[in-house]
Amino acid sequence: MPPALLVVLTAAVCSGTATVLQARAARGEPERPGLDATLVVRLLRRPDYILALGLVAAGFGLAALAMRSLPLFVVQAGRASSLAVTALLAVLMLGARLRRRDVAAVGAVVAGLVLLAAASSTRPSSEVSTAARLGLLLALVAVAAGAAAATRIGSRPLAGGVLGALAGLAFAALALGARTLRGFSPAELLGDPAAWSVAVGGALGLLLTALALQRTSVVGATAPMVAVETVVGALLGIALCGDRPAAGAAVPAALGFLLVLTGALGLVRFAGAEEVRVTP
Repeated sequence: MPPALLVVLTAAVCSGTATVLQARAARGEPERPGLDATLVVRLLRRPDYILALGLVAAGFGLAALAMRSLPLFVVQAGRASSLAVTALLAVLMLGARLRRRDVAAVGAVVAGLVLLAAASSTRPSSEVSTAARLGLLLALVAVAAGAAAATRIGSRPLAGGVLGALAGLAFAALALGARTLRGFSPAELLGDPAAWSVAVGGALGLLLTALALQRTSVVGATAPMVAVETVVGALLGIALCGDRPAAGAAVPAALGFLLVLTGALGLVRFAGAEEVRVTP
């Protein structure tokens, strides 16, 4: 296995563990109406959330390192394997019960990852226009507006799933921004809209993840997030960065994406595992 893929899988373990810690912390905070921007501030008083943020940062750093040489569709799908880590730890730490269909869905995600890894090729990103970089920031504003509306959905599991999907969009924008950074000097970062997308997408994604975890099961929140982040991030990489599968590997790549998406949506359908408690 190429070293960059091992880096991606290590990032997935960090992300999966962080999600469960975030869920445990978020369930301990009272749920407030609307887009509660103070939730993350309150969570910062909890040691398990601080640990989760450390793991999130480690996972993102490792994924960003892999993005310098691997196409987005491989890195995003590799991070999707964090869903299997999340499901296992939800059983051990949150009292979740995964049925056979849930296990099969996790297996589909992992199988899709294997196919995508086999279809990968290493190449730098193509140059992305300034207009596209600015478009990323505008898209994040739209995601925030959609999230504010999603908090008013009457069904808590549905609201949690929608918020999870919107968090996936925020993280997809973050991934594209990281893939297309022009440089790492302070002047380049401050003047590059892609760098701002990394910062805004990360902060918004963390907030929406916490809001989703307050409303539905950890797998029910994470599965749509993973599916959207994986597919949208990959499509943006193909459309804007020139990412392509290895020669002759288009069919395995497409099948891999289908398996990842089907498995993630299957976990949304059949999650219901742990009870969601919010401590006043």
